[in-house]
Amino acid sequence: MPPEPRLLSLGTHLPGAPVANEALAETLGTSAHALLESTGIRERHHARAGEGPSDLARHAAEEALLGAGATADDLALIVFATATPDVTFPGSACFLQEKLGAPTVGAIDVRAQSAGFLAGLDLALAFSSVPGAMSGSTGGPSRILVAAGEVFSSGLDGSPMGLDLTPRLGDGAAVGIVGAGEEGARVAALRWYTDGTLADRFWCEYPASRRHPLRILPEDIHEGRHYPAADLAGLAPIVRARLAEVSREVLGDAGWAAGTLELAIIDYVEPAIARAVGAELGCGDAHVDVPTEFFGHVMAAGLPLRLAERKAGLAPGARVLLATAGPGLSWGAAALELT
Repeated sequence: MPPEPRLLSLGTHLPGAPVANEALAETLGTSAHALLESTGIRERHHARAGEGPSDLARHAAEEALLGAGATADDLALIVFATATPDVTFPGSACFLQEKLGAPTVGAIDVRAQSAGFLAGLDLALAFSSVPGAMSGSTGGPSRILVAAGEVFSSGLDGSPMGLDLTPRLGDGAAVGIVGAGEEGARVAALRWYTDGTLADRFWCEYPASRRHPLRILPEDIHEGRHYPAADLAGLAPIVRARLAEVSREVLGDAGWAAGTLELAIIDYVEPAIARAVGAELGCGDAHVDVPTEFFGHVMAAGLPLRLAERKAGLAPGARVLLATAGPGLSWGAAALELT
């Protein structure tokens, strides 16, 4: 039997210098200390003018391909998870394909918001199991590129009306290379879900194709309906319960106890909710890592960004839980074993 597919490598890119709370506080009508107290976040990154998620992902992809000993010519599929695509259409995967000089293969976007990387990884694993799907044009082993990238900063409310979400959301990208190999991370279990009945509890309503005759009207802009909005207080108990439930599910699928985890990376726009889930699972605070605390909530890219930063300090055989939730409402978790 051929080796099972693994997450072979990761590459990341956080644009520019960190944007500290001091840089946002005045226009948001608050203080840097109050921002830290209310959000649990000290800094985030913002892309430069003209940069889209595919630009950030290009840097991450080059690093990930190098780490996997691969080139763009080895790619059999490109999956791009984003809630903030470069343009309305085509997808960011198409732009990334061109920027990497990748061959003419499938290039698709995934819209699962914060669970986007998990959804993309799930698709990559499924694709790699299809007979003949991984036969590359170079004669060597084919690889699947799973990108996750977001650029929120160009669409955030910098006035006091944006106090809830503007300081919480950040830009960045991460890329994973999936393929057969002996090293990397084995995906022991993975689940992700969506509950569309909660779609308008955390969303960006406009521009919208259902709006006629134009996708956005002056009154929409006046009311700030083109900015992200969320009912954070109402979602808090729902998100906490579902993150804990899906984490227990994947740990059960993998046959692992929470106490055997070396690391639990739990990502949500409110770090306090993520830490509460870790405590409920019994992971131990020292083993819980919350990406939003380090670079804001980068939705699809949060989990792989932090996993890339932490995996170098983990020994082979380490067990890692990834869990996240966000708009959709979408949520999910994965159990990874490093090899």
